[in-house]
Amino acid sequence: MKYLLATCSLMALLGMGHSLPALAQSTPSAPATPKSAIADNDLQKFVSAAKKLEAISIDRNTQVTQAVQKEGLTVDRFKEIFLAQKDPKATTNQISNDEKQKFDRAIAQLNTIQKETQTKMGSAVQAEGFEVPRFLQILDLIQKNPDLQKKVEQMLKSAGR
Repeated sequence: MKYLLATCSLMALLGMGHSLPALAQSTPSAPATPKSAIADNDLQKFVSAAKKLEAISIDRNTQVTQAVQKEGLTVDRFKEIFLAQKDPKATTNQISNDEKQKFDRAIAQLNTIQKETQTKMGSAVQAEGFEVPRFLQILDLIQKNPDLQKKVEQMLKSAGR
């Protein structure tokens, strides 16, 4: 359950995060729903969409690892270089020009993977009858409500997860 919610949150942060404000503004608002009331039908659709997002996320993680390794970097070294670029004060091994070029090529591939993942995740959510802002609203409600979390967990168990 926690992995599933994390995957959905990841969608908001990494996969869909950059385009959500624009998407939310261009999409008609979902009807207001009381804070704790979500129709069982919407919860079922949410669970179905979340399972699809989990599969997309797993595939994305595999693609990311492969892209980094294809450029001749380990995932750990890629992370070190990434953190060093974000924080020049970070202690890391020196970055050679060769590593910098490999890193830059990997980043370009990761950007492509991210855009493809965004599209796939948006399509998966919409295939279940949600607009992305409504899906994220339900996710937020579930994360804040232990009773809804238990209900979603039961739905996942009965769906054979």
